[in-house]
Amino acid sequence: MASVKTFDLPLKATITECGAVLTSLRQLIETETDIVVTCSQVEQIDLAMLQVLISARKTAERNSRSFSVVSDGHGTFDAVLAEYGICFAHAA
Repeated sequence: MASVKTFDLPLKATITECGAVLTSLRQLIETETDIVVTCSQVEQIDLAMLQVLISARKTAERNSRSFSVVSDGHGTFDAVLAEYGICFAHAA
């Protein structure tokens, strides 16, 4: 049984961190089947990082991988998602 691999977004999830995050997510997508990105500790995030997450999710789906983005529901990450009208929840 495969285990879930968790990746924590950094406190400052901005364009300066995109390269490192993208590299890590690509490696996980290549080697794991169930990936969860946690965003609860994020204090700052920009549109560039959201684009990285959206791209990673699409890549994971194309490669038949499970890719989830989770947060506590009321932090910085969620406020920015609401501002840009982005939803990471999967439709049932």
